[in-house]
Amino acid sequence: MKMNGVSDDGSECHFRYRHLDDVIESDQTHQKRAILEAPLRYDHLEKEQRETVGKLLMGGLPVADIPKLSPKTVRLYVSSAGYDTEAERTAFMLHVYPDLREYCRDQYGVDFQAVDLKWGANTEGMVPMPTENICLREIRHCRQTSMGPVFLGLVGQKHRRYLPPEEIPGSEFERIYEALVNNGHDVTLLETYYREDRNVTPVLRRLTDPVDVMGCTIPASADTLARLQHLLTTGADLCLKEKSINETAYQKYQASDLHMEGLYELSSECRADKSLIYIRNFSNTDKIMKDTANSEYIDIDPITNEVDTASVQELDDLKSTLKYLLPSANITETEIEWTGNGLKNPKREQYLQTLSRKMFTSVKTLVDRAMEKRDPLVEDELYNEVLQHYNIATKMCPNFHGRTDILAAVKEYLLSETDQPLIITGEAGSGKSSVMAKIALDINVAIQNNDLAMRTSIICRFLGKTQKTLSAQQLLFSVCHQLAFAMGKYRHEVPSDYKTLKLYFIDLLQRGEFGGMIIILLDSLDVLSTCDNGHKLEWLPSRVAANIKIVVTTSMESKDTLQRLTNKCPTNIYELTPFSSTDCEDIVKLLMNARELAVTYDQWKTIKDAFKESTLPLYVTLVSSEVCRWRSFDDPNNTLLGSCVEEIVESMLDRLEQKHGLTLVSTVLGYITASKAGLSENELLDILSVDDVLLSNLYVEWHPPIRRFLPRLFSVIKHELDGYIEEREMDGILVMFWKCPLFSCVAENRYLSDEKFSKQLHSNIADYYMGKWSGARKKPFHYPSVILTKRNIANSESEACRLLPKQPHLFGTSEVDERYNHRKMTQLPYSLMKSERYDDLREQTFCNFDHLYYRIKSSSLQQLLTDIDMFEDRQTALVGDALRMSGSALEMDLNALGVELSGRLIPHIKTYPYIKQLIRQCDLAEQRLCPLVPKCQIYSAPGGPLQYECDVGGNVYCPVDIDVFSSEDGILLTAKPYYSSRVRVWELSRGDPRPDMMMPVGEIHPTRNGKYLNVFQNDRSVKIFKSDCGELHGKVEYGLGTMSDLEVSNKYLVFAIEKGAGPYVIDLTRCVLLHKFSFHTHAVAINPNDTHLTFNSGRTLILYELPLMERRCVAQTSDVPQDIIFISKSLTCFVLTRSKMVESVFFDIFNRKYKTNCILTDLETKECILSHTEKYLLVRSAKCLHQVNVDTEKIIRKYQQLPNGIFVDPLSQYTGAGFTPDDELIVASRYTYLAVWCAHNGEPLRVLQASVSPITKMFTSEAVNKCVSLLEDNSFQVWNLDNLDSDILHSNEVFPGPVIGLAVSSESGQVVAYESRVPEAKVMSMDDGRVTDIIQHSLESEDQIKEVSFSPNGRYILTRAYRTPDQDDDNAEWKTLRDDILWDMAANRKVYHLQNNRFVVFSKNSQLCLMTACHKYSQFDWTENVYNLVLLQPDSGSSASLDFPKNTEFVSDPKILTTDMTNYFMCVVQTCMKKESPESFMESVRWHEIRLLVRDLSNDGNECIFLRVQNALPDANETSQFLDAFPVENDNVFLIYGNNVESYTFDATLGIVRPQTIEKGALLYNVEKEVCLKHIPSFLEPTTDINHIQFSSKFSVVLDDKTNVYSGSNYMTKCRSETEFAPNTARLALDGRYVVGLSSNYREVIVTRSYDGFLKGHMFVHGRATCLTVGADDTTVVVGCEDGRILVLCLILELSDPVKDLIERFPSRQHVPDSSRSCEKHLIKEDIRRMTCKTPDLVRLSARIQSARTENRRPPSRQMISTAVRLTRQTSQARSEACVLQ
Repeated sequence: MKMNGVSDDGSECHFRYRHLDDVIESDQTHQKRAILEAPLRYDHLEKEQRETVGKLLMGGLPVADIPKLSPKTVRLYVSSAGYDTEAERTAFMLHVYPDLREYCRDQYGVDFQAVDLKWGANTEGMVPMPTENICLREIRHCRQTSMGPVFLGLVGQKHRRYLPPEEIPGSEFERIYEALVNNGHDVTLLETYYREDRNVTPVLRRLTDPVDVMGCTIPASADTLARLQHLLTTGADLCLKEKSINETAYQKYQASDLHMEGLYELSSECRADKSLIYIRNFSNTDKIMKDTANSEYIDIDPITNEVDTASVQELDDLKSTLKYLLPSANITETEIEWTGNGLKNPKREQYLQTLSRKMFTSVKTLVDRAMEKRDPLVEDELYNEVLQHYNIATKMCPNFHGRTDILAAVKEYLLSETDQPLIITGEAGSGKSSVMAKIALDINVAIQNNDLAMRTSIICRFLGKTQKTLSAQQLLFSVCHQLAFAMGKYRHEVPSDYKTLKLYFIDLLQRGEFGGMIIILLDSLDVLSTCDNGHKLEWLPSRVAANIKIVVTTSMESKDTLQRLTNKCPTNIYELTPFSSTDCEDIVKLLMNARELAVTYDQWKTIKDAFKESTLPLYVTLVSSEVCRWRSFDDPNNTLLGSCVEEIVESMLDRLEQKHGLTLVSTVLGYITASKAGLSENELLDILSVDDVLLSNLYVEWHPPIRRFLPRLFSVIKHELDGYIEEREMDGILVMFWKCPLFSCVAENRYLSDEKFSKQLHSNIADYYMGKWSGARKKPFHYPSVILTKRNIANSESEACRLLPKQPHLFGTSEVDERYNHRKMTQLPYSLMKSERYDDLREQTFCNFDHLYYRIKSSSLQQLLTDIDMFEDRQTALVGDALRMSGSALEMDLNALGVELSGRLIPHIKTYPYIKQLIRQCDLAEQRLCPLVPKCQIYSAPGGPLQYECDVGGNVYCPVDIDVFSSEDGILLTAKPYYSSRVRVWELSRGDPRPDMMMPVGEIHPTRNGKYLNVFQNDRSVKIFKSDCGELHGKVEYGLGTMSDLEVSNKYLVFAIEKGAGPYVIDLTRCVLLHKFSFHTHAVAINPNDTHLTFNSGRTLILYELPLMERRCVAQTSDVPQDIIFISKSLTCFVLTRSKMVESVFFDIFNRKYKTNCILTDLETKECILSHTEKYLLVRSAKCLHQVNVDTEKIIRKYQQLPNGIFVDPLSQYTGAGFTPDDELIVASRYTYLAVWCAHNGEPLRVLQASVSPITKMFTSEAVNKCVSLLEDNSFQVWNLDNLDSDILHSNEVFPGPVIGLAVSSESGQVVAYESRVPEAKVMSMDDGRVTDIIQHSLESEDQIKEVSFSPNGRYILTRAYRTPDQDDDNAEWKTLRDDILWDMAANRKVYHLQNNRFVVFSKNSQLCLMTACHKYSQFDWTENVYNLVLLQPDSGSSASLDFPKNTEFVSDPKILTTDMTNYFMCVVQTCMKKESPESFMESVRWHEIRLLVRDLSNDGNECIFLRVQNALPDANETSQFLDAFPVENDNVFLIYGNNVESYTFDATLGIVRPQTIEKGALLYNVEKEVCLKHIPSFLEPTTDINHIQFSSKFSVVLDDKTNVYSGSNYMTKCRSETEFAPNTARLALDGRYVVGLSSNYREVIVTRSYDGFLKGHMFVHGRATCLTVGADDTTVVVGCEDGRILVLCLILELSDPVKDLIERFPSRQHVPDSSRSCEKHLIKEDIRRMTCKTPDLVRLSARIQSARTENRRPPSRQMISTAVRLTRQTSQARSEACVLQ
């Protein structure tokens, strides 16, 4: 197995790259690469555009030339004057917008949003209309973010709003005021409601509510606002006449919303592509003017209460203007008759339906047009990613101030020759991202101006700001592509999987193959997700090439990330400090000047006082944002500033809640905070529309026409959240996030601290992404009492459709464009888990095939595993483990997911209902993905004790040092050959390999907490390395001497040397030699608290206090200590002396006394192990474990023998022992077994077999309930002891080596297979995949089974073998003859044994078995061969001998034709006719006759009938001879003959050989009637080899050895599949309609359709397959594998419902309660039974000796046995990488 870029031989395996300028024209490989690379080099672009892209990716593009981000949404602003178009708006919401949203999503993968702030305008005064500023802000936002149409204007009969403007320029207000006064108008209202604001330049007059004497505001009524507007309009008219204001200024007092929001906001060149207008006219306008019910459909002057004729005229002018400005295709104009009741007429529905269809078509046309003009670079992931980060940098520092110190430090770093990254850190809000943005832009400008001394390229990423920077895999993939572009490497060769990508990235940085300097800026490493453990920063090297510069930032609050970075780069760290108060004031002044703002003196004093409390850059930004809101006339109580960032955010939220209500604000912001990946505005409005708690609170006295949330309510809140909320592109759409993590924390504490409220929010989000209320589904709700009364509704219960979009996993109807619902797959698992809907979480996500399949396909397997890991659940953990095991197969073909999951999880189907549901979904999915379904477990299954196994490193023959320890990064396992400098590291909890570390030659000694790894070098020094990164922490020289014993605690390393004074005490943190004692020491120990040290001097035990090195006590032991164990409860230690005595020593440091106690003596004692809770002491001797109670210091039990029935080598010893973390279990290794006992009562729980290779070491962990065993073949296995109660086979290998051959019986449901090492065949049940019987053909281990087969009824098994004495190369007899044994599997007995047998054939009903025994064989003259037919009745065991004609040899294999009356033996034979000379009686002439031999096997039929071709076919040529015969149905036989044949040749080793190229014919012959039923003159092709053809079950199709398929009545219709099969593996299935076989590389099972060669499916095989066969039922496919596994599959083609018709009938799919799961005795028995089936070769050899003695035969010599045992132990299981990963 190759891991971590290291080859099997332990040498480094570097990635090999080739530059683009190395391409040779004649090199086809490079030509193909060039073709693949061309689009990634943007060769398809125009030169100017290609140069722009190159500068963007390399750096040096001017900031002004950086393209703006191309929007990925269609945002349509809907505008109108009033609510006279409410019916049309509602119709659009019902029938147009949902369809457009679905169309845009499915067709183009973009989001569609209609922004209609005035829908639901007639709210009876309950919900205020949006202000003019909010409307203009929204339309500008639509224009910036919409890639399609932007504006939809609805023109009805109403025009004006009769609302005064919110703000008026001061000078303009004074002119209007003066004109009104001069003309005698009362201006009291203007003086009351418009106040002067001097905080802006120029001065403004703002519309405000007056305040009463109590300080409370008095809201203006609608009448007051109308009078204000009338007064201002009058003054504007006067000023316009006097020409004191211009026409543009006048418009704000007269123009409608369409004027203010409409076409004047759009550039003239894009109106046709961006705008649509709908105009509705009434046919009888005069009736509207007279109708008293017309107030909803025409403007009524609120002052005169008359029709506003001026407004009507202005509306007509507006219509004319719109028709002039826009093409006719952009204007839809309709006319409807006025009936006196508006649109409430009979034609209303028809009108609205017609209008909806027209509007859908119009918008769709503009969307399609916009997509055609879309820049193709929008779809380029790298370009789009780099562009996003440049735009982020540009936005972050428009007003950058200060930080000259850090900018200078970065400049100094870039010019230095250091090979380590630079780390910038600071507390949250210290401005790290702004600094990185400034650095990026400054470097970009320097590259642009050629200010740098060398060629430079820059790569910048702001982590967490885009989708591609959330995880390490996504980040590295993007960065590596940009690096490859800069370095001139092939981008298409950049790996995608994280493990390879990590090594690729490190290799690029350490090689530095770039003619200049590359600068990489990575901001906010602390926000990386836990996916792939990328947050542990293993991918970031501590050393890089000198021309590679890396600058990273992290928050000081993220201590783990900062500590890891500090360990990698302890010197290059720069901390950002807060600003000074003066700097803060200067920044605020700059920002205010830039916005032309000012403050009053008191307000400035408030600002200065605030900077006494905090000077963080983020705080300064928030203060500036708050100051922009201040007005000069504001009450001082409204201009207070919090003392920190959190307080300012809290005050902002208080203000929002006070203005808009707690329920509304907490719900809206709660959803934004609760979402994992943000929410788009569309998504938020949809979710708010299903939150009936919120809607019931809002709609108390009024209800909208559709029960949805009013968009304008959110627009108002969003407007006031500017600066706190930002939109980012995630999953292809714009979503809303809190701008800073601090803001999110404040909101989370404020709104999600209530657990019930938080669960409800998450539950509503989950319902939305589940599609629970999507489409036409209606959600129930209750009307409030007020509405019941108003509308006379009797029942408060009702239901309403919320118009939510459907949430499939795949958008559209095709997977070609791969438009996946990323939002659902990202948000749903998180929301379900947070809402504690665990059943839905399993059913909808982690145990849902569609979710698993599309999540992997749309992102990666690791992203899915990260989601699964966040939910601690046994069922989902099993699914996650199964996915990890399947990683190699899924990487090759994701369509194998169903087979992989079902093939691994079937053993759990009886226990876990959701896994059963998942397997059923897998079975259903196989109909469209892969037509092969596992009938039982076919792969390694999760959930068993054995979690995974792995090779330490290929051909490593020296001893391997393995250690298991806990660290900050998890439970780590290190493996290092003693004489190697490469240390391999695995994280045990998930089995993930970590980057290799380079250390000196020698053993590794980790600290107890795993922080440091210590290596002794050259017997002179100790090198201390950091375990998380492999960096050298320090080196301590101690002199000269070989270490004899040592103890490593968390702080200290104490060791003794063999010859010399000691011990030595080293402080690991400071890397100094703390003290050297002057004793000759053999054993040392440190107590767990690092407070005391003890060691020996002879028999004296000395206790010292750390770190003072003061002697506290001295004790005497019975002999020289060999090992010492300190416990933490008291100053007590256990000592193992040289005389193998275990005794305890208690130090009384107060009285300077000691106490000893002898516990036991065992001359074979190896070590003492203290339990984790210090309750027990385990003394391991060679063949016994002694369990000692630490408190009583007495032996409580011994463990000497494994359970009866398990063979153990008498010479073997216990090689390891330990306790589980809670001291509940004792685990020990002996021989090839791992034994587990209960520590409380000593009962054996399990006996687990590791492998055929003995265990040399064993480790347990104090943190996780796992055990690691190191095997003699340098592989290790990790056991999960939490799964001891599970009778699950991790590995289902039937043999330790390759499966050579197999046979399947559909009748008995069994498979029999054999290997090459031993003469054994194993019988496996297809129901559960377990071995049920072992057939030992011979006791001679050198014998070899060559063939196995079943009888037709599946009761009998035939094994055919080569015998040992006759396997001589010179003896040709044994090339064709076999040693055959017939076994009765029902009675478990041997039925018949026949040696020197040629053929074996069964009758169709299995009542007869015919064997052809060879009594004489001549390799020189085949006519001398003598055969005898043995007719056997297997049921009774009786046999009879039948003669076989003399001078006759077999041409074809014999067959038995079974009829209603009898059985016929038949075969094609060649008979030699001899004529003797009358004189000499010697043979004078011989000739050959080829005939069909037919013999009736009944008692009455003893004669042989010979039939020539000419007998059956009189017209046949005399040279036509039979080739083969095949029994078919209805007493017929299918005969194949060849033309132009005189005789067949004879081969000494193969027998009669038929010609390969010959013209062939065939005929259908009835044996009993002796008549030819059908003649086929030309059969197959002359080149078809008759020796290797296959017939389908009903003889309708023929398959030859070249996978040519022949069908039709004359077998002449030929089809050859383009799929290449491995030789002799293709088989016919389903009566020849399909061909099943192995791929040419033996890595896949392939299914093709026979008549056209179409590939129906393929299935990945872990490792390599060796053989394949198809059962008699034509659907069962059995595959043997190189690693000893057997795959039992079922072909499910041509079934209307495979699950119901076939799969549900499999025993593995049927639910049978598993009552034995927790039965310990049953598990032990099953362990013993399983080990019997996997008995090592040593046991087999012992059985051979016993059998030889019984039969009085000479046993094999001791030398022979020992040699065989040695060879067996050296044999390691050959595993491919994919297999080992299981």
